[in-house]
Amino acid sequence: MLCGRLHGTGIYACIMSCCRLFICHSTVTLAVQQGAMTIRNARIIADPQAGLWLDELHWQDGAIVDAPADTEAPKGEALDCGGDLVVPGLIDLHTDALEGRLMPRPGVDWPGRAAMLAHDSDVIGAGVTTTFNAVAIGTSSRKPERLALIEPFVQAVQSARADRVLRADHRLHFRCEVTDPLMPTTLEALLERVHPDAMSIMDHAPGKRQVRDIEDMVQWMVARRGETVDQARIFAADFVRESEENGAARSVLVAEHARRLNISLATHDDETAEHIAFAKTIGAHYAEFPVTRVAAEAAVSSGLPATMGAPNVVRGQSSGGNADARALIHDGLVAALLSDYVPSSQLHAVARLIDEGMEAARAVSLVTDGPAGIAGLDDRGKLLPGKRADFVRLSLQGGIAQVKGVWVAGQLVFGAPQP
Repeated sequence: MLCGRLHGTGIYACIMSCCRLFICHSTVTLAVQQGAMTIRNARIIADPQAGLWLDELHWQDGAIVDAPADTEAPKGEALDCGGDLVVPGLIDLHTDALEGRLMPRPGVDWPGRAAMLAHDSDVIGAGVTTTFNAVAIGTSSRKPERLALIEPFVQAVQSARADRVLRADHRLHFRCEVTDPLMPTTLEALLERVHPDAMSIMDHAPGKRQVRDIEDMVQWMVARRGETVDQARIFAADFVRESEENGAARSVLVAEHARRLNISLATHDDETAEHIAFAKTIGAHYAEFPVTRVAAEAAVSSGLPATMGAPNVVRGQSSGGNADARALIHDGLVAALLSDYVPSSQLHAVARLIDEGMEAARAVSLVTDGPAGIAGLDDRGKLLPGKRADFVRLSLQGGIAQVKGVWVAGQLVFGAPQP
């Protein structure tokens, strides 16, 4: 991991200049809970990777603390959790969900603050306390409305953070489409005033990765966009040409920006060992959503953590016919699960894995200290002394998770304090 990447305690600054919003790294906007607090009668996964369980948890001033020396007379308030499971707050390195809130239907814009508050409720209600909101910089569809969504997206996140109305720690993830000729200039103009927290490199050209059959894209364009077959094939051919002629150079450009900004960089939808080798060459930190077992194995063997989509686990299959995430997880090839397009999918994926026999701490690690380690978030992901008091109280039944309470920096932000 890069030392200093994505500081959990980084300073947030907001400067108005030329009527534009300039931003740096974010920090959670809630006030820190003051005073000592304790939860008891709980099954607490304090260190998922180490498999450490506790039955009590203590926190003060927003951070986990050691148990009081005199356990018979603990200081502060205590909450009886009735035997419920308590886990670290979930960390989601990639969610597209805010785009859907801002544009609930094609061509329909939604007010940014309303969209952001609804999205924050979705995230917190799913037990996610740190989320990386992914916005497309460049687009495979070449639709101008997708590029027009960038500014409202960034403004929605940053203005809500500045006004301290959010409960989760919302960060920015720029997903950069290297087949779009407008991506480089769009990205560079944006980086003059916005400091994202992560970036990923995407190449959605047909014939590889996510769309391995060019004819699949042609038929999709005919059915969904009303193109003729000839028009669709011309578009697909242009798409492939852009990837072959400019994809590598644009990937290097994105990687250079990520290195300069000292932020995490992912490659997206890797299919082959060659894709992984290129990711290593340009300095990627992890492989996001590898579409084949070959790519996942190559990533792990080369030292790149592989992450998969939680919806793949919940549904029992990939929506695109790609690798089975559960099989890769059971074979030790997955370091983290990301919500992708359904914020609640992370916890439900954990619940399904546990229901199918996986040890609970191992499953929980995929959405807590696993992603924390990938993103360099050393202050969260575990419930150990000195870590942030971000945690979730939940119950599991039949492969489904029910969130009963969520705490951020020691403050209850969702659910009731008692059963």
